[in-house]
Amino acid sequence: MIYPSYDRLLSFASVHHAIRAEKLLLAVGIVVAPVPVPREIGISCGQCLLFMATDQPQALITLQDHQVQWSKLFKRMIQDRVYEELESQ
Repeated sequence: MIYPSYDRLLSFASVHHAIRAEKLLLAVGIVVAPVPVPREIGISCGQCLLFMATDQPQALITLQDHQVQWSKLFKRMIQDRVYEELESQ
């Protein structure tokens, strides 16, 4: 299992936004892992970010404050390879 404790997945419409989001979130102390979009959801630019649910509120506020566009937020259940959509923009 890759990053089993990272239970949130954020997808983006462009690689530019994904890279910018990664830099911003790391700068405010939110640990993220850039990974390819899983084939189970197969949408977006091909790159997404994984992070922990405890960081979700701060992550979304940070991205909003810096006008970084994301596509969809998923709850990740790694054991079953299931992704439940929580929000979309």
